Amino acid sequence: MPVIRIEFTKEGNAKYISHLDLIRAIQRAVRRAGVPVEYSKGFNPHSKIAYGPALAVGISSSAEYLDMSLESPVEETGLVERLNSSLPAGIRVTAAKYLPDGAPSLNAVIGAAAYRITGRPAVWTQGLEQKLRDFFEKESIFIERTDKKGRKKQVDIKPMIAEIQKVLVTDGGVLLDVVLDTGSRSNLKPTDLVEALERDTDIQFQDVCIHRKGLFVKRGGRYFSPLELMN
Repeated sequence: MPVIRIEFTKEGNAKYISHLDLIRAIQRAVRRAGVPVEYSKGFNPHSKIAYGPALAVGISSSAEYLDMSLESPVEETGLVERLNSSLPAGIRVTAAKYLPDGAPSLNAVIGAAAYRITGRPAVWTQGLEQKLRDFFEKESIFIERTDKKGRKKQVDIKPMIAEIQKVLVTDGGVLLDVVLDTGSRSNLKPTDLVEALERDTDIQFQDVCIHRKGLFVKRGGRYFSPLELMN
């Protein structure tokens, strides 16, 4: 069966939709649009749609991805238009591309995510930008995590910060552009990074907004979108 990879946004009020509700919204749109999605066999059949790494509630995104198995091919542009006519505000399909036979799944290849984090310090202090830069230059940054058995342990997240693309302080607040490990092998939530930043710098942020700019496959030290690199 053909499999098509779809890129979509999750912006505006849609960022407050849980991952489960997102799945339901997309399933409804697929039915309303008459997309010939393939269903699993058995007593409780479900549509064969596989999603990339889930977004936490409250985080927006301009590039999420899903893989959809179809019973028959559909022209990409027409599929985009049909889905967009049925999706709720804030969720918009921006691209669709068929996968070659044998292409790995989204979660098998996605290894990084780019985020823009903005916020205002509760108290403005001198040397704020330098404090932020010093934080990212630390050799180790530890946070506490709980394993599947309920045991707490200290984890160094510094190796999970793939890139610091921008550290900017203006009258309007703080802006950080970062690339973080994302996926089954190594994963750093942007909220964990913000908590560690506040703890280690003694800077408390207000009105924090987190936006996922993209999900990426890393090959040879370069980043590609899941639509660019599918083999």
